[in-house]
Amino acid sequence: MTRKTRSFRISPALVISCVALFLALTGSALAVGLAKNSVRSAQIVDGTVRTVDLRDNSVNAPKVAPNAIGSEEIAENAVDSPEVAQDALTAQDLGAASVASSEVADQSLAAGDLGPDSVNASELGTVTLRSNSVKVAKGATGSVTASCAAGEQVLSGGGQPGHFGTEMTSSRPSGSGWLYQAVNNTGGEETITAFALCLAG
Repeated sequence: MTRKTRSFRISPALVISCVALFLALTGSALAVGLAKNSVRSAQIVDGTVRTVDLRDNSVNAPKVAPNAIGSEEIAENAVDSPEVAQDALTAQDLGAASVASSEVADQSLAAGDLGPDSVNASELGTVTLRSNSVKVAKGATGSVTASCAAGEQVLSGGGQPGHFGTEMTSSRPSGSGWLYQAVNNTGGEETITAFALCLAG
């Protein structure tokens, strides 16, 4: 009686399947074999932890090294008033020309906040010279007021007689204008004129 021997050839697909099954089983065994909280920093390869590996809100201020965060790590417009401590910013923290009129509280600047010659005509409204004249009889005292228009503020003023011999007795602000007073010591009727510098706005 003759016995036939059947040969069995292992296919590449079978080899790959067996390897995959082995890796899956050993991987699960390794995972099951790790105790809770058993993985420490020494077991983690440097540079392998990614953002996706971190739980939300797991990185807070105590976890961040001092001076580790620069401007490039902060998203644009991410820091606003609630994130800034009161009185924490100084002039060195502000960029050149970074504070405009909209950032300054109304009526908050005083004379001490302004540098010498920092305000010129371009920063002011329109300045207009107003004038008014009256006749003054011989030997009499006359007064005249140059008034600013509605919405204007008097800055300064003065007065002038028509001729020598008329002497000023008073020159001062008065209401929304400038008052000029003089006595006429000439031999006839005299004209006196008051002037007011008025600022619009």
